Amino acid sequence: MSLGKRHIGRRVAGVGVAVALMVLGLEAPAFAAAPVISSFSPTSGGPDTGGCVVVVTGTGLDDFADDAWEFVAGATSPNAPDAVLVSDTEAWVTTPALVAGTAYNIKVTNSGGTSTSTGTYLATVSGGACAPTITSVTPNCGVHNDKVVITGTNLLKDPTPAAAGEDIAGGTVQFTPFSDTAAVVPPDSDTSTTLTRFVSTNAADGPVKVIAGGGTGFSGPSFEVPPPDCTAVVEGHPRAITFKIKKTGKASGVVSSTEDPAFTDCVAAVPVKIQKKKKGDGWKTKATATTTDTGSYSAKTSGKPGKYRALAPKVEGTTDADDCLKTKSATRKIG
Repeated sequence: MSLGKRHIGRRVAGVGVAVALMVLGLEAPAFAAAPVISSFSPTSGGPDTGGCVVVVTGTGLDDFADDAWEFVAGATSPNAPDAVLVSDTEAWVTTPALVAGTAYNIKVTNSGGTSTSTGTYLATVSGGACAPTITSVTPNCGVHNDKVVITGTNLLKDPTPAAAGEDIAGGTVQFTPFSDTAAVVPPDSDTSTTLTRFVSTNAADGPVKVIAGGGTGFSGPSFEVPPPDCTAVVEGHPRAITFKIKKTGKASGVVSSTEDPAFTDCVAAVPVKIQKKKKGDGWKTKATATTTDTGSYSAKTSGKPGKYRALAPKVEGTTDADDCLKTKSATRKIG
């Protein structure tokens, strides 16, 4: 569920309570204190036509259903077109059309009260401080459908979903040659400082581009396709596997962790495949086994002549960092 949808659900629930109390002739209670704006970032930027996403921090920012956000400069007080209330302490507010060179206070009003920022937002013609920046792309190489995490600043575009059911908050990401848009990795967890994307089909060596509310930004170091043009940062727990096979077809070995200290969760109860080389390309599984608590395994094949190996497939964890990485043994021959 998107942040926008989640907040709308809370609004509907709050309105339902208020209506029920009105029917009973009772006054709706004040569920929380007035909102407070503590700070926001960036503090300047464009375009002056609107579209920069300002991250506002404070308290009581999502306690009421009727939040109204404004950019105030004297008698001028344009309403913000969109705002996503991420939490009680954070909101993503999109700038309306502003007058370049004018400094605006940010103001929020709801049933709990009103808060106006002490700091000001300076409207500029170009992206300025609101323009997206890319500080890293991790890993810095890969192929189609590999996951990469882009870190930087001002990476949000208009955070309101373009249509029902969409979870669009982060900027548009394109890999060189900048013709295809990289798909969002679900669940959508984009923030002003991180975007997670799949490498696009036609990605080539070169910088990564992000198009956000404040303009366009490019990565400094190039993204390389395909590996091993670079050293990829691999998330997960690496393993090794030994393998021996007798003429009778009996195979055995041990799966071990190559980390220090050893990560034993990726050693016990590991599914192991004993595979035989096909006449053409590829391998065919001839037997399977499960490792003991210490990582040892054994299995029985037919013992037919040929080349054999053992393979421990990748096991997905709760997060990428929890994955047990795939490992394969050296090849052994019978006959």
